[in-house]
Amino acid sequence: MSFFLLTWLIFRGKGRISRPGSLLAVMVPTSGAFFLLLNRTDLALYVSSAVIGVCTGAITSIAVSTTTELFGTKHFSVNHNVVVANIPMGSFIFGYSAALVYRGEGHGSYEQGQCMGMECYRNTFIIWGSLCFFGTLLALVLHVRTRKFYSQKQ
Repeated sequence: MSFFLLTWLIFRGKGRISRPGSLLAVMVPTSGAFFLLLNRTDLALYVSSAVIGVCTGAITSIAVSTTTELFGTKHFSVNHNVVVANIPMGSFIFGYSAALVYRGEGHGSYEQGQCMGMECYRNTFIIWGSLCFFGTLLALVLHVRTRKFYSQKQ
């Protein structure tokens, strides 16, 4: 919800928000969406998948422009490659950690190499939601630290 409000404010021109502030605004629903996955309903699955997808795309776009603003354009190609390289590395680490947790959760419902049901993914969603919440806190720190820079820029 905050992402759509943020988008509406930016397009209407009523408010100015820094890029680290918009990064913070899209991190909040992302972490909430991972915790929403703990709910067993199909609606929670659909809504959280959509929120995670939209917010991940927004974070990718915002991160590149924020990197350019904070570190300049002198070494843009190096900075851009570092930001873009985090996407596959993060996917690999998240996927590998999910596989490890999934394998470890098969104690009760593990049958012929398969674990079925929400109990197999519960800890994975808690870990991912907690990591996203930690990322939200880091985005808040970035927003607070760069507030003076962005107020001078406007």
